[in-house]
Amino acid sequence: MSKTRNSDVPLTGIAIGAVVLALFVVFAVLLPKANGDDTSGRITLPATLPGGYVSADQVSAWKGASGVAGHEAEIVAQVKAELTFGDAALEKTTGGGFGHRIYLKDNGASIFFVQVFRAAGGAFSPGEISDPSQLQQGTTVEQLTKVGKSVCIVDGQVGTGGQVSSSQGQSQCQRSEGDLTVQVTAPGVAPSDVAKVADLVLSKVN
Repeated sequence: MSKTRNSDVPLTGIAIGAVVLALFVVFAVLLPKANGDDTSGRITLPATLPGGYVSADQVSAWKGASGVAGHEAEIVAQVKAELTFGDAALEKTTGGGFGHRIYLKDNGASIFFVQVFRAAGGAFSPGEISDPSQLQQGTTVEQLTKVGKSVCIVDGQVGTGGQVSSSQGQSQCQRSEGDLTVQVTAPGVAPSDVAKVADLVLSKVN
């Protein structure tokens, strides 16, 4: 996935579709497994979250977004189509007991992909955990870190002296509480903000 900061890229319907499909591929490996008997009911996520997060399947979310004026309804239709596709993919991999939604903030400057599962958290780790100090400058690296009550995988780039910059990378955070697990992914957003969305979602569906 591109490491371009997402506030620099107009959020067109095509871009949304590409990112959504990529994220479903990523999460196919990381999905927590549903357990227990009551796992088939869908989880409804709210249309808005405190702090100005608005679901991307609403026309109001796209008002003022760069490069989409006059095409809001078309983009919403594509977002809904991608979510429907995602429902089918998640149904096959989890057996039910899930919900997912896309949220925008600041007129589309930030985008958050949210998934909730009625299951305890599963394994959540990068495919490879590397020591940045042993990598060449400019190498892309995934780091596993704890942010608040969430565990996060943060994409970054190795700089001078093995220091890692994650300002343009993607962050994925997972938080579990009881029989609910929330996973949030956002490109070009600080891990602390991604973990905050995980907290907000969990407070609304718990």
